[in-house]
Amino acid sequence: MTPQALAHLAALAWPIPMVVALILVAATRTLRFRVLWCLVSLIGVGAFWMQIDTGRWGFIPLAINLLGPGHMAGFHKAVIPLGAVVAIVAALRARTKPAGS
Repeated sequence: MTPQALAHLAALAWPIPMVVALILVAATRTLRFRVLWCLVSLIGVGAFWMQIDTGRWGFIPLAINLLGPGHMAGFHKAVIPLGAVVAIVAALRARTKPAGS
């Protein structure tokens, strides 16, 4: 598989954990501040980018992206869905918390 194909797959895969986290948080009735957690689930931290023509790539560690990566002509960009991971953990903890706690 070419590096360009891998970059394309990474750019297309970022919304999957974000959408899963959004649905899980919205369905968790015991989670406090659900609207805030829904917003957190759409935050990506860090950005991998690749220039399609040359195959040149890089990583921007301090990039914070809402709703995943942006798009520029000639570039693929993928984010690390850290907000989604944190929101999934919070939702699962709220679901397994004993009643009355």
